[in-house]
Amino acid sequence: MKAHLFLGILLSCLFFSCKKQTVICTGNCYTLNVTGKVVNALTNTNAPNVPLIINQVKFVGLLSSSKTVQEFSSKNDGTFSASPSIDTTMFQNGYFLTLKVKDNNDYMTLPDRGSNNRLYDLTTNPFVNMNIFVYPKVNLTIKLNRNQNDNFQYFAVSYFFVENEEFFPFSILSPQGINKSELIVPTSADSSGVSTATLDSIKCVKGGTNVYTVNF
Repeated sequence: MKAHLFLGILLSCLFFSCKKQTVICTGNCYTLNVTGKVVNALTNTNAPNVPLIINQVKFVGLLSSSKTVQEFSSKNDGTFSASPSIDTTMFQNGYFLTLKVKDNNDYMTLPDRGSNNRLYDLTTNPFVNMNIFVYPKVNLTIKLNRNQNDNFQYFAVSYFFVENEEFFPFSILSPQGINKSELIVPTSADSSGVSTATLDSIKCVKGGTNVYTVNF
């Protein structure tokens, strides 16, 4: 797991979502076949009892609405199967389905790129024979120690434990915007990085106290 700082200008869009009631099919129903297995990416072994969720999602500009279609979990051998009933006409109205790991205390996934866990129509079904990779989850405390009196235009904290898979838990536009001295972020247990001149690394362990201090 690597933590690094950078100066620059970051342009980002915020996507907001709201959860609503469970979707119940009342017409044009189709039984969707969902199968696969959940794999612990660190040990390359099957991950049991990982909670999964299928959502019906629609984007409107920067906003999205999301409704639960079905929740289930991987079995003791890591495999999963589900047969939700969906309305086939929903795809005509801009909706699509997502399959992902539900937020939990034991496992986490990499940021969703939408490449293989979204279903936009029934001509192909990417939800069959899926491999979903997860990482053992622990919390890492990042302490922000302001020990300099310099000025800056932008400051951000980002971290990653797999190359090019970054998380951005904190950013400010000026020293006056500092309102936190500590961040608690999810990361992977027992995963280590390699140090360079500009990057540091930390190995987080399950059941331990994981703390990293950023001096700036």
